[in-house]
Amino acid sequence: MPRRDLFPADRGLQARMVLTAVLTPALVVALLAVCVLVLPPKLLGGLALATALGVAAVVRERRKTSAAPLLGPHEQPELQAIVERLCLVADLPRPEIALDDERQPNSWIVDAPGRPPRLHVTRGLLGLLEPAELEAVVAHELSHVAHRDATVMTVVGLPGAALREGGVSNAGWWWPLMAGRLLGLVIGTLAGVGSNALSRYRELTADAGAAALTGRPSALASALMKVSGDLMRLPDEDLRAVAGRDALHLLPVEDVTGWRRFLGATHPTVERRLAALERLERELQHARPALREPD
Repeated sequence: MPRRDLFPADRGLQARMVLTAVLTPALVVALLAVCVLVLPPKLLGGLALATALGVAAVVRERRKTSAAPLLGPHEQPELQAIVERLCLVADLPRPEIALDDERQPNSWIVDAPGRPPRLHVTRGLLGLLEPAELEAVVAHELSHVAHRDATVMTVVGLPGAALREGGVSNAGWWWPLMAGRLLGLVIGTLAGVGSNALSRYRELTADAGAAALTGRPSALASALMKVSGDLMRLPDEDLRAVAGRDALHLLPVEDVTGWRRFLGATHPTVERRLAALERLERELQHARPALREPD
């Protein structure tokens, strides 16, 4: 089946990608420019130091993630066979596959410009899912590549993430630095509103793409229920260590509640995703021809 049939153009997703790619950097630049114009030198220095700490934290996390070992030709043959088969069906380039030694069951895909996509799966995910569920999760991640939203999320989220990381750092009690951390946290949170809205929408689009690619929405629904249940059982310190990647994860590890759900949620609720997959399953069942009874 041609790729355009498996992954039809989603105008809503495309519009959100364009707006996020344009408005998020523009917002960060505008807010920082206002700070440069109105802040006294000490506060400006505190903001600059907090931003530098945030950039260092993001770079450190990206290096840690990129250091995950890539699978060799004979490692995890079942996973590699799934990726090969789905890429062939979807007419997509085969991504690099990295196996992350983490307990939390999750997956994500990084698609930086000029480099091959890299699919990350954790050992926790491989130990949790059945083959059909794993295939559905891989199809979900490949859908992000097919729709090109993986590239937008990989690049556009960096400025806001750096400012937020600087805002939550514990570096010293010098009052200009503390004020700079607070300013960075506010600017980073505002910058993240657009990318989070894109992230919530793109997850539903990728779920639909996975259902089209595998023909089994129920398999992805089962995987989401298993992963969400397993995440709830893990210690908080394990989840906090990887929460910075939540916009890329199959499911977020950070539980966002209350007012933060409207601004800080990176994913739609599991219940909403399951309801959408259930509708797709019903549509597929109705589209399949009934089996004729033998004469």
